[in-house]
Amino acid sequence: MLLVAAAVAASCGTIHDTPTSASTPTAMPTPAPSLPGTPGHYDDGEMSFDYPTDWPILAAGVPESCGVIHVLVVLGTGSWSQGTSQPESDGSVRCDIDSVSAPAGAVVVRVYWRAGGPAPMCWGNTQANATVGPNAVQKTVDGSVTSWEIRLPGGEFAMPNNPIFEVHTSDPAQLAKAEAMVASFHWRPSAPSYAGLCSPSPAGSPPA
Repeated sequence: MLLVAAAVAASCGTIHDTPTSASTPTAMPTPAPSLPGTPGHYDDGEMSFDYPTDWPILAAGVPESCGVIHVLVVLGTGSWSQGTSQPESDGSVRCDIDSVSAPAGAVVVRVYWRAGGPAPMCWGNTQANATVGPNAVQKTVDGSVTSWEIRLPGGEFAMPNNPIFEVHTSDPAQLAKAEAMVASFHWRPSAPSYAGLCSPSPAGSPPA
C-alpha cells in the first residue's frame, strides 16, 4: 500500500502529495520448542523428570534416523542438529546420525527411545548396572558421552520405548546436573505397556 502525507503550502494553499516508502514486513522469530508440564519439570502423562531451566530447549518431539529413533527432547548449552536420511543407489536408505557439539563447559542431553524396527527377542534382560535416585538403570560411558537407560515397568533393557538419557559433556558439574534429571525420573499412570514389545526367545542365552 502506498502511504501519502498531505502537506499544505502556506503561500497558495495547494496540497501536495508526498509519497513515502512502503514498510517492509518484519520476519517473525521462530518460536522456541515447548515441553509439556511446567518450566523445569517435564510431564506428558507417561513419564516425568526435572531439568535445569537455564538449559535451552534445542529440539522437542523429533522423529529421526529413518523414523526408528524418536527424540523426546534435546536440552543443553551446546548445539545439536538432526541427522538426515539419504537414499542409496541400491534402494536402501542410509540413516545419518545426529551432529552434536559440546565444547568445554557445555552440555547436550538427548532423551530418546527406539520407536520402530523389528521386535527383539525376550531374554529377561532386567539386570541393572547402576542406580540413580529411585531408578535402576543400565549406564554406559563412551568417552565424553554417558547414557542411562530406564526400562519400562515390568520390561527389559534394550527394548523399544525405553527412555535413554544420552549426555554429551566433559564437564563434571554439567554431568551431575544431567544425572539429577535421571534421578528425578518417574513413570506416570499412562506409561506405555511392555506387552508385545519382544518375541518369545528360543532356548539359550542372549547374544553377547
